[in-house]
Amino acid sequence: MIGQTKLFAALRGMVKLAKADAASACVDAGQRLVFRFAQGGIHQDVLQERLTASITVLQNKRIGIASTDSLSAESLTNCVKRALLIASHAPPAEAALILPRRVRIQFKEDYDPPTAHANAVACVELIRKQMLRCKGAGAGLAGSLLAGSEERAVVNSEGSAAYALSSVASVKCVTQYRSLSGFASGAATSLAALGVDGVLERALRQCLHRRDPVRLPLGEYAVILGPEALAEILEWLALIAFGAKAFQERSSFLAGRMGERVMDPQLSIYDDAMEPGALRTPMDWEGTPAQRVELIDHGIARGIVYDTTYGARYDHPSTGHALFPGDTEGPMPHHLAIAPGEGSQEDLIRGCERGLFLPRLHYVNGLLNPREAMMTGLTREGAFLIENGKLSQPIARMRFTDSMLRAFSDVRGITAERRLIADPHTGSGCALVPSLHVAKLAFTGHSEP
Repeated sequence: MIGQTKLFAALRGMVKLAKADAASACVDAGQRLVFRFAQGGIHQDVLQERLTASITVLQNKRIGIASTDSLSAESLTNCVKRALLIASHAPPAEAALILPRRVRIQFKEDYDPPTAHANAVACVELIRKQMLRCKGAGAGLAGSLLAGSEERAVVNSEGSAAYALSSVASVKCVTQYRSLSGFASGAATSLAALGVDGVLERALRQCLHRRDPVRLPLGEYAVILGPEALAEILEWLALIAFGAKAFQERSSFLAGRMGERVMDPQLSIYDDAMEPGALRTPMDWEGTPAQRVELIDHGIARGIVYDTTYGARYDHPSTGHALFPGDTEGPMPHHLAIAPGEGSQEDLIRGCERGLFLPRLHYVNGLLNPREAMMTGLTREGAFLIENGKLSQPIARMRFTDSMLRAFSDVRGITAERRLIADPHTGSGCALVPSLHVAKLAFTGHSEP
């Protein structure tokens, strides 16, 4: 952990040195203890440290952005000089750089010291217990365990100063039994809340079956999507539909449909960076406080997310969803959630006469036809046929190709329980999602394992 005092001093120094018409500086930093294991042992254990400091300057209506991976005085000075040089050669900005004024944020509520400074010996023992448990069941185990801390700081020339410190822990378990495999993951702000035993139990339930996968005919099936599978689809919807860039380019299925029903009335999708149970972040990379945004409200298209650039272009205040400086994707929701329903996953299965249970999806592609949210992807570990309200036998891998607008227009059930899905290895985003029963999803191909 670097600490608020040191980060604010470095960023204020950058802003002051820039002497620009406007300037905003930020730092993304973190430290993680990572273990990867397979074939009965730990094959990688590393302490990962990262730091990126960035400054955005506005000079004579031209914008320059530069970054560095060091907080040394020389690196920060050179970073500011590069940003000013880039601005001097840049074309005039399409929209003004409107920085948040006098924002003060200090967030440390999700910081757990034992997780931030995880004990390597205790982590190894935790992994060893899970391996012994799998060995006792006759199954193999592979996966990863991560624990560490995250820091974010933003300072600008308008007097804003925002800082967030949190801890994070995650686990992935891939189990193997005969020809079947299982997968489950968990994420939390502390190792104590991670529930590794429960994660492994979910993975084992998917693979401890004595029947080989059955190859099903292609066509439409009722489908129950587990939280991991649903989060994969939700992540694609965020990319292709819920940001101001996609909306204004009219590639989003929400463009021209605001206020219209686009999904089943049972479905409500929103983004809330301060949702209890999520990996919370109170501000974006411009220092704007993150707002809750209703995206789909009981099936009706309600909103999208903005940063200051797209807000200025289209006369809408920023909702606090700016990405790290220099990112070209535009504003993006990173704390998505689906409102809970009623009952349990077991209730959904009992209520399905014949269909498929899909805990996880693989190789999903949401760029086929974003205007209709057309996606394709593969089933993966733990996919089962449902017959007469029960999981009957595992199924061979299949490919779905369908519009998520069509699939989500007929929802038969949503669980009350939601699970936090996140992969701190690849980013800071997360999703809080239930299991979802849709009436039909089209399967168009088979795939060999």
